[in-house]
Amino acid sequence: MKKIPFVVILLLTLLSACAPQASADVIPTATETFASTATSIPTEMPQPTATVIPTFTPAVQARLAQTILGPEADSFPAGVNPLTGRAVSDPSLLGIPAMLISISNSPVTARPQAGPGFADWVFELFIGTGTTRFLGVFYGEYPRPVPNTSGGCAVRNEILNPQGAWVGNRVWLDENGNNRQDDWEQGLGGVCVSLLDPATGSPLVETATDSNGYFALEIPQGVESVQLHFQKADDFEFVIPNLGDEDTDSDADPLTGLSEAFSPEPDSRFWDAGLTLKAPPAADEGRVQPIRSGRLTYATLNEMFPFSCLAFAGAGKGIFEQLDACRVVYGTDSDDVNDGVLTVSEMRELAEGNLSYSPINYSGHLFDPLAPDGQKADALQVYYHPFNQAEWRYDPLSGTYLRWTDFQDGSGKLTPALDALTGRQLAFENVIVIYATHDIFRHLQYDINIRPGQEGYAFAFRDGQMYKIRWSTANRAWERQSGLLRPLHFIWPDKTEFPLKPGRTFIHIMTEFSSVSELQPGEWQAYFVTPNDPAPQP
Repeated sequence: MKKIPFVVILLLTLLSACAPQASADVIPTATETFASTATSIPTEMPQPTATVIPTFTPAVQARLAQTILGPEADSFPAGVNPLTGRAVSDPSLLGIPAMLISISNSPVTARPQAGPGFADWVFELFIGTGTTRFLGVFYGEYPRPVPNTSGGCAVRNEILNPQGAWVGNRVWLDENGNNRQDDWEQGLGGVCVSLLDPATGSPLVETATDSNGYFALEIPQGVESVQLHFQKADDFEFVIPNLGDEDTDSDADPLTGLSEAFSPEPDSRFWDAGLTLKAPPAADEGRVQPIRSGRLTYATLNEMFPFSCLAFAGAGKGIFEQLDACRVVYGTDSDDVNDGVLTVSEMRELAEGNLSYSPINYSGHLFDPLAPDGQKADALQVYYHPFNQAEWRYDPLSGTYLRWTDFQDGSGKLTPALDALTGRQLAFENVIVIYATHDIFRHLQYDINIRPGQEGYAFAFRDGQMYKIRWSTANRAWERQSGLLRPLHFIWPDKTEFPLKPGRTFIHIMTEFSSVSELQPGEWQAYFVTPNDPAPQP
């Protein structure tokens, strides 16, 4: 709860003993506002000019309720995606089958890909010669271009780990104009945020938001009252503040960009600013790109999502016949391996074409915002090959793992992995490594055994912690009753459901001979061991 200072003005009327006197007119003192100044140097923090008193009346609001959802379908409210445990922007998508789309991860020119930042689940699987491919599951959300205009500061790429008392949270783009931060809305990077002394308006600490809109400011020792200033770019307007609960409202005065003055509390991690674009963005349809060839394992994954639409760009002999494709995507430029594309309108048309009389039920997962006790996990290196490396680093501000990827040059140097549609870094609430048998169909073609009735070891990463769990495709009561399958699910060794964090999930599929080990406290590595697949002799 915010602590709000009040100024009480007492008017004392002095009465004469002889005769009443007319009271003098009281002239209110002018309220000095914070004049936000734009900057022409993006890497410099704009400085506030003067003081401090907000021009709006703040309200005391409740915190967002923490709710456990799943695993069965009737546990999810209308409009909530059973693959993420989060509300979606377009509930009609939950009534049509999922789109499963093969997305290239190699060559390096395929990056940044368009679309994986919106997928509910992403599978990464080995396809031979050190390379991997993504299979994106698009059910509750379809890709869309979202502007990420800088607020005047450079987008912050480093992860902050604030110590002691701190305040912060997120600056977000209010895409639907409801003045609240919805589960599916994107953050805004490069917004300058200052922590001020309310008495003088002087900045105490300054920072900028990362590409997903998150920020944090440490409270200097001895400071008892502070105020935030959000510097918006000219393209934006602030939304109406203090609507809804404390965790999803905006706290910035629409005229000044100032929050109210407040006394920091240990849990002051709900300070947000919502922005809307003054003019609608240029029309640009969302898409998934580049789309590449199908793999035999796609047949199994397709069956896990009944009636889903599988899209890929061709497949090898003997494999194509086993894949139930609803769209084979061919590029138009024979010199460009990255021009295979599927637009959002095509995705919806294909998914609707796969509708059946049977219900769409992709439930089966437990979601709990509160993490169980696990082992510290600040980072997870993922090593498939010297020319195929990635890393997940835990961001305590967003509560997600951010993805970095290599340059496929053997140097091991990494760069933030972005979505081409938004320019934002890929962020997943859950990252899971599973071990599964890679059967050899033929050289460099594998059939990964995650078929129905299987179970194997897995390692889950959420909330900066690692858990030794298991994956399972065993039939439960709903599968036995309906005769249909559901996606693989995650369990503790005692067979009870493992709680995913509400949000999106990235799954690395590795061989049974691979390893997940702790290199040093909090630093983990998933090391892929290639299947025994000797090249055929001439």
